[in-house]
Amino acid sequence: MKKWLISFLMTALVLAGCAESQSSSSTNETNNRAKTEDVSKEQTPKEEASKATESTDNGSNEKAQEKAATKEESDTTQSKATTNNKETDETNSSTTSNNVSNYPTFETTVTRVVDGDTFHALINNKDEKIRLILVDTPETVKPNTPIQPLGKESSLFTKSVLKPGTKVNLELDAQERDRYGRILAYVYVNGKMLNETLLEKGLARVAVFPPNTRYVDEFREIQEKAKQQKLGIWSIDGYVGEKGFNSNSQSSTNSSQSSSSQNSTSSSTNSNSSGSSNTSSTNSSTQPFQNNPADDVETNTSCKNKIKGNANSKIYHVPGGAYYDKTVDNIVWFCTEQDAQNQGYRKSQR
Repeated sequence: MKKWLISFLMTALVLAGCAESQSSSSTNETNNRAKTEDVSKEQTPKEEASKATESTDNGSNEKAQEKAATKEESDTTQSKATTNNKETDETNSSTTSNNVSNYPTFETTVTRVVDGDTFHALINNKDEKIRLILVDTPETVKPNTPIQPLGKESSLFTKSVLKPGTKVNLELDAQERDRYGRILAYVYVNGKMLNETLLEKGLARVAVFPPNTRYVDEFREIQEKAKQQKLGIWSIDGYVGEKGFNSNSQSSTNSSQSSSSQNSTSSSTNSNSSGSSNTSSTNSSTQPFQNNPADDVETNTSCKNKIKGNANSKIYHVPGGAYYDKTVDNIVWFCTEQDAQNQGYRKSQR
């Protein structure tokens, strides 16, 4: 009996120890789980904060990149705008310099005037002599040649227009220079062509030297008006010839004395006072320009009444043109404009 009781108590103690051990183990597991959950809970806010920080950083980087891209586009746009403005300015500048003519011109500065149709200008830092194309004024400085009537007047007029330092625009024709090395040009001052002005005032005659004949038709029309009004050189009977000026004309002395006034009425009076022997000459000077009959020939008549070319000026006219019917001097007919151009002719401006 005692043995059984001792055995029972020992068994009870053993069972009690096992139960306590299991309880302790369960408690430890519970504590560990609690700690793990606490750690997990602590880590979760940190991870979320970290993720939020990373998200913020990424958003900031993206915004910074977007700003950089926007700035780059803006800079590019401004650069293009600046380039376009420069191109526009250059175009406007080019257009402004060409407003005086339908052909290219360039600006230069007058240094001095030689006579009525010649002056000096500064081009590329070099002093160049300029000769007005298609016009000829009486001589005043030509070696071994006396001063011709109206020469001083034409020279003084050109000097009054082309004062040293004056800005002018030069327009070239087919040839840049003549055999003397002078630059050949139509000269514009304040938008007005000096070559034309000299003709209008009767201070120059038309002088044709092919191939520089761009405005020959227009110039002849202007000359004819001055001739009919007996202005300047046209106030002297027989003074103007086909190849220049005749200083030995009968009325040159009387007209030269009164030429400074350049008044058509007084010039007509002086011409009439020279006597009846000059009456026929005076009447003839008021007649339209007469061509040399020896030049009134026609070639290639198989194309007659189509394209009319002038062999002297190397200009061709089309039917309906302003000078088609007026051109009677040394005519060359062409069947097409291309035929005329192939032979070195150019189309009339009118």
